[in-house]
Amino acid sequence: MDRLDDGQQVLHLRDGAWHHIPWDGWLKFRDEGQSWAPIPHVTVGEHYFVVCVVEDGRLFNIIPHRYLIDNDGRIADDRYFGVLSDEEMKQFEALNRRHYECPQTSPLTEAEQRTFEAIRDRLWRSWLPPTEAVRELTIAATALPDEQDAAWLVLEACGITRGTSRIAS
Repeated sequence: MDRLDDGQQVLHLRDGAWHHIPWDGWLKFRDEGQSWAPIPHVTVGEHYFVVCVVEDGRLFNIIPHRYLIDNDGRIADDRYFGVLSDEEMKQFEALNRRHYECPQTSPLTEAEQRTFEAIRDRLWRSWLPPTEAVRELTIAATALPDEQDAAWLVLEACGITRGTSRIAS
């Protein structure tokens, strides 16, 4: 990948390099409103993807995705990649359901909210691509994110420092 295009785009990490995926192919792969279709080169096993938003050449946002792919090329049940114990999975799924399905009638307590956020953060961190791959995104962008841009959440979580795109020691 030479450069990131302006706008929203999906990239797949394959053989140590990022490869563009057409947006409609991404939607079909995720089975969102269109009939399902596989993505070329997405074979059985774990795969990292990122949805990047670039504005005026600036890497504005990075949304990481990590999927386990089955023999048919579909997203499989990854059981949270071993990040959570069976008990934590049950707890997270119950809290997640309440948080999103009935926040008004059954809001989370402060303690439950802290637990939910801690588990969600652990999961999110497990979806992050390898640091070197994330660094390649900063090289492919014309400019690094501005101070308040959401991309810094991913960059800093991968050890990339503000203003340098260098990996922190």
